[in-house]
Amino acid sequence: MRAAYAGPMEDPTQVPTPAGEAEGSGHGAPTGADSAVPTAAAPPPEAPESPEAAQASRSEAHRIARGLYAWLMVVAFGGLGSALFGQEEGAFFFALAGVLILAQATDAAVAVRGYKDWVEMNVPRRQFRGVLFRVLVRAIVPMIGALFFTGIGAWALSGGSGGLVDYSFAAWWCFASALVCVLLVWRPAADFVTRLCFRTGAVGRTRRLTARVVVMVLLLPVPMRLLFPELMEVLKASEEPLATPGGLIVQLLGEIVIALAGVGLLVRRDWRQTLERLGMTAMKPAHWLVAALGLGAIIALNSGMEWMQQRWFHDLWLQDTEVTKLIAADLPVATTLLLGLSAGLGEEISLRGALQPRLGIVLTAVVFASLHVQYSWVGMLTIALLGALLGLVRSRTNTTTAILIHALYDVFAVLSSH
Repeated sequence: MRAAYAGPMEDPTQVPTPAGEAEGSGHGAPTGADSAVPTAAAPPPEAPESPEAAQASRSEAHRIARGLYAWLMVVAFGGLGSALFGQEEGAFFFALAGVLILAQATDAAVAVRGYKDWVEMNVPRRQFRGVLFRVLVRAIVPMIGALFFTGIGAWALSGGSGGLVDYSFAAWWCFASALVCVLLVWRPAADFVTRLCFRTGAVGRTRRLTARVVVMVLLLPVPMRLLFPELMEVLKASEEPLATPGGLIVQLLGEIVIALAGVGLLVRRDWRQTLERLGMTAMKPAHWLVAALGLGAIIALNSGMEWMQQRWFHDLWLQDTEVTKLIAADLPVATTLLLGLSAGLGEEISLRGALQPRLGIVLTAVVFASLHVQYSWVGMLTIALLGALLGLVRSRTNTTTAILIHALYDVFAVLSSH
């Protein structure tokens, strides 16, 4: 399996918005002309906190603020370091982690009264910096998606790099996807897709952000597959290997950072709670047996699908084999092991660890497959089935067991491709 680009993840401790106030909307008690309109059931005023509760609230607010400052340093140094070393993908990962932690911190204001006061003091709703903060959390990811799809669509409409091939359908799919991304800035649209992705729980900023990313990922395979001949030529012409130690390390770190930010490390959870939420717990004796059986089942499933593809979809099998060789052929043993660790740990902690408990096994497996756009539809179907099997392992045991299976399988697959 190829290294995937995970999507980001969601916080399970969303606290419902107090009655009468839409979360994040800025609507409170009526003022001006609105105050003259009688209300049928005005909410009672907030009861004053006891001194002990107020002190606890302030302590919690300070803890969240310290977590935010720590994340600011991580995002700044991680993003800058990635850019300096020519790993633009890593810079994107750290930027996405920053937006996720901002969403988590904003959601925390609903639950912690002292922190809500701190947020209002530092980023007040009616001042420029407060408006900018809220627009950043809401709009930056979908607008980046809109720009990405627009750029790919314009390139496809021009006929690709040679200008001779008609990629009109891919182009218009990209333009439509860009429009979807723009619509997802609109809160009702974001809430609609959020409820489709997350069947239970309150809708908060972290969930909206996660749903936006999920939608963008699911829109990606169609144009990428239509443009595959051009992309394949670009890959072949590249003098740099597709899997490098530096790139694999940055991808691994980026996926881990996104997972940690997505579940609110240092903002909504401490380290122990974060690891438990991600399923990163110790393996029990029975889990080792599950790992052995799971590895055998994944190898058997992949072999069966590959046999079927080779027999009935031979051209697609040749394409997927060529892609695998471009990525994994002639890799040194150390890089092979790093590839297995990067995919196994990074993908599992972000997808099965962070996303699956909220999206479910099936949707997480579909997202997992959609991130492997370098493969044919048969290859992506195989990856979805493998993802569902890993998801079943995660749900019955823990993420640690799924990581072990995934990493060992990837090392086996790469060595087999040699």
